[in-house]
Amino acid sequence: MNTITNFLASAIVGSWIMTMAVFAIQNIQPVSLKFLQFESIKVPIGILLAFSLGIGFFIAAIIPAFFRKSKKSPRSRFSPPESELDEFDF
Repeated sequence: MNTITNFLASAIVGSWIMTMAVFAIQNIQPVSLKFLQFESIKVPIGILLAFSLGIGFFIAAIIPAFFRKSKKSPRSRFSPPESELDEFDF
């Protein structure tokens, strides 16, 4: 199962990089980003896509670290419950 997951992840990343390379070669004109009143410098679209893809991969790799569940130490089966509500699983 782990081998298939690694293969699929590598295939997806590889296909995105190949698609980005072909798109960047076909569209070599410089572009600038505009947001409200701000405008960036003119850069080739390939460089812009490379930075965007790299930032996206970085953020996607970091996000799961913020949503991990903390592991609680399991209570012993033989220890008495602290209150009557601890006897029931909700």
